[in-house]
Amino acid sequence: MQAKKKLFRTLGVIFFSIGILAGMVMFILMNWAYFEADFYFGYTFPADKTLTTLRCPLLMTSSETGAVTASITNNTDLDLSILVRTEISYFGAATSESVSYPVAVGETRRLSWTVTSDDIAYGHLIMARVYVFNSYTLPSRTNTCGTVVVGLPGLTGIQLFIIVLALSLISLAAGWGLWLAGSRPLHVEGFIGMRAMIILTAVVLLGILAGCLGLWGLGLICCVASVLLIFSVVGYYIQKA
Repeated sequence: MQAKKKLFRTLGVIFFSIGILAGMVMFILMNWAYFEADFYFGYTFPADKTLTTLRCPLLMTSSETGAVTASITNNTDLDLSILVRTEISYFGAATSESVSYPVAVGETRRLSWTVTSDDIAYGHLIMARVYVFNSYTLPSRTNTCGTVVVGLPGLTGIQLFIIVLALSLISLAAGWGLWLAGSRPLHVEGFIGMRAMIILTAVVLLGILAGCLGLWGLGLICCVASVLLIFSVVGYYIQKA
């Protein structure tokens, strides 16, 4: 019986580790792209607000065509022509275009810019910056975003994202189930291990969410926290061995 429980605990730790590592790789890559984009384009005119609707693809593959998107809303009492400047990475430099978009009263207009492997910088990143100029009472807004491009032409970026996310979640669930099955009834050591697993799972899931939302600052905190947690847990059990 004890041998069976030990096997369950060992398998649980293995599956849990796979889930954590898969989740960490994904959210580190996603947040890295947004981090690089924030510094890639250099100086721009200060804006009144952040363009929170700007989005880059979560992931892309080398043969894929993606789209950078943003939405602008005209909540004034006049029809407007809103000037938008878009910069997209291009072999270590950046392309730039400025276009005026008519937006009727009460309309939300979705803008889209195509990106391909031609827009890759630093070998694996596509980055964009969009600046919406002020118009009438609407404030100016700007933001940046980025995407990691992976050399897997047989898949799309969203398919790769779903596969890695599923691998992470399934492995975490299997790890949790096997570890709990082999650790009951829980004693002091078991509660310490469970608390560490709960915190590490929460940090990795929060890092993935930060990557999806482009909150690279939060993603950086999650990265540092997860690494420190892993070293702390490993160090604790080495010391107890």
